[in-house]
Amino acid sequence: MRRTFLQLTVLLTLAFAAGCLSENKGKIEGTRWRSLAGTIQSQGAKLRVPDGFMELHFHTDGSLYYIVRGKIHTGKYSLGAGHSVTLHLDEVVAGMKTHTETVVIEGERLTMTDSDGTELSFRREN
Repeated sequence: MRRTFLQLTVLLTLAFAAGCLSENKGKIEGTRWRSLAGTIQSQGAKLRVPDGFMELHFHTDGSLYYIVRGKIHTGKYSLGAGHSVTLHLDEVVAGMKTHTETVVIEGERLTMTDSDGTELSFRREN
């Protein structure tokens, strides 16, 4: 009975760990992305932004550049379960240093959705 319980515990742990793997592992590291024209939320208002308004550079060492209107914000990123990516910025952006985003990568396109539902698409630069 004890051995069966131990085996079941190990199997459940492995199944849970497999279910929590990042969908972005191997797709995001070492990539650069440039935003497409779109609409974002800014201080409670919708703002139409042009092509190239934002850039994302995900370095292989876990560091990142988040460039908005030509201003570079530095920090680190970590991959979460599924499509979750957390940006740990060195300075406050949109009132916070930590932003957990939903990031879906399909081929040469990355779609990032903020916690407020704002969605912006990017194209791969490298």
